[in-house]
Order: sequence, then structure tokens, then C-alpha cells
Amino acid sequence: MNKLVIMNGNWEEEIKNAWDETEIFNTHDDTFLDTIWEMSLTAFDIPREVQVVVDDNDRLYISVGNPGFVWFEEPPLGLKLPLKCWIHTHPFGSAYFSGTDWKTIRTWEPVLNEAIVLGGSEWMIWNKGKKHTCFYQKIEVPNFDDKQTLIKDWIGEEE
Repeated sequence: MNKLVIMNGNWEEEIKNAWDETEIFNTHDDTFLDTIWEMSLTAFDIPREVQVVVDDNDRLYISVGNPGFVWFEEPPLGLKLPLKCWIHTHPFGSAYFSGTDWKTIRTWEPVLNEAIVLGGSEWMIWNKGKKHTCFYQKIEVPNFDDKQTLIKDWIGEEE
């Protein structure tokens, strides 16, 4: 197992701050999810899986693993069930639920409402009671200050 080398000692605090800044503790908030993803890639010597569990009191339980697996060293004390969301990263892949992820979801399903996996510029969501997972891909939209530039780029120049 790789020895954990932390490059950003405030990585957990950054995730907690992003959570505190979401509206009504929104697990789908782009800034919150982007912060988790960014910490997964940059807070350590190598990209590592990071997991964030949101409990029924909107408290976060955060841990880091190796590049391919994440766990809690100690049981998260004070965690209130049911779990609102389990979020984790795949720093070397796309957003998909691996066999291990599905095993975790099935184990926790009675007390888990939602799971999100982050990978690249994608995220996938599993919701309890829904037949299918939802897949999202973040699309960067150019920031145009001038409407004329936007129109020309979309429809071309007038002839």
C-alpha cells in the first residue's frame, strides 16, 4: 500500500468549506463536487480516491485511500443514519460504479439514499428506488461578453 503523503494539509477543510457554502446542503452543487474532485487530484503526492459521506444531520465524514480504493481507517463516530449521500472519486478513470462500488451500495442500500462517483469531468448518481443511474458530463460553456460574438460564432457571418 502506498504511504500517504499530503501536499495540501487543508484538503478536508476545503471540502467542508465548499459544503458549508452550498445552498441548503446540496450534494449536487458543482462547487462542492469540483472541490472533492480537485482534492482527489492535487492534495496528495499522487491522485487518490477520496470519499465523503453525508449523514442525516448534514455532517461530513471524509477519508482518503490509495489511487484505486478508499475506506475509513476507524468507524466514523457520531454518524447518523440514514445516509444522505456517499460520494467518492475515481482519479484515474471515468465516472462509473465499479463492482466494489456496487457491493458497497448494496450493503448500505437500506440506509443509503444516494451515491455519487466522480471521474474526469463526469459524475454518475445512484438514487435509492430508481431503476437506473443518472450520468452527467460537465460541459464548459464559453463566457461571451459580447452577444454579437456569440451570434457570429453560432450562426456565422452575414453574407
